[in-house]
Amino acid sequence: MHLPPTPIALAALDRAVLTSRSSDAPTATIDLLMSVLEHAELALVVADATGRAMYMNASARAFLDSPLAVMPGWLADALAPLRPQVERHGQAVERVVHGELTLRVRARALPRPGTLLLELAVAQGSGARQVAEQLARGLGLPITDARLLSLLWQGLSNDEIAANLGVRTGTIKSRLFRLYQRLGVKKRPAAVLRAQEVLAA
Repeated sequence: MHLPPTPIALAALDRAVLTSRSSDAPTATIDLLMSVLEHAELALVVADATGRAMYMNASARAFLDSPLAVMPGWLADALAPLRPQVERHGQAVERVVHGELTLRVRARALPRPGTLLLELAVAQGSGARQVAEQLARGLGLPITDARLLSLLWQGLSNDEIAANLGVRTGTIKSRLFRLYQRLGVKKRPAAVLRAQEVLAA
């Protein structure tokens, strides 16, 4: 089940960003934390005060089609209006439109001045029908499975998918199991990466 980072995980990231260059930081703890962040399903980016990416996990690199973890200019530009909201409230959520893509960007302040943690997800309603149709064609899936995969790709949890489709969470779990079998994958991140490959082509 997809869960957003907990306040404890975010606090750990805050500490890792602040102490990663410190010689007395426990290396094993930082390595473990970085491994967890790197393999998280949620697309995460740590941006500095100039809008450059200090860190981008695997999901974010795939999501933004940036294998070298370079912040796209359009996303860096979108951060400028978010910064005052983050300074006032500690976080901000905004929709960012780039071409046919509409992202939900949640920005949170980190302890290092000017540093933001960004959580990225495809906004619901962002060409959902076209995404599902493209996945159906690209992966040879029935449209119902393609729609389910598109909701996974958007970063929705099982509960959110169930609410979106008007079914029980248990039904979603069994449908996901069958979808993973059709895709030849075992876990959610691998299914999301398959979707990303098709959508980026």
